[in-house]
Amino acid sequence: MSENTGRRSRYREKWRDTKDQTCHCCGQRTPFCWRCRSCRCKICQVCMEDIKWGVCGAITWICPDCGDMNGLGNQ
Repeated sequence: MSENTGRRSRYREKWRDTKDQTCHCCGQRTPFCWRCRSCRCKICQVCMEDIKWGVCGAITWICPDCGDMNGLGNQ
């Protein structure tokens, strides 16, 4: 038997964390959310479309919580 019995690998924990996420804006559970690199704020695609005019540029978006700039392609 391996020493890892009873413990999950870091890969599985990361995968499991991304399965269902709760949006910070609307509170809905969705399979995909945009996540801020700094504060880990999660925004679902529907909310991102709603606030796109105020926080999104061509390739970046600004986190409504902390104001940090994030890339649209790094999720």
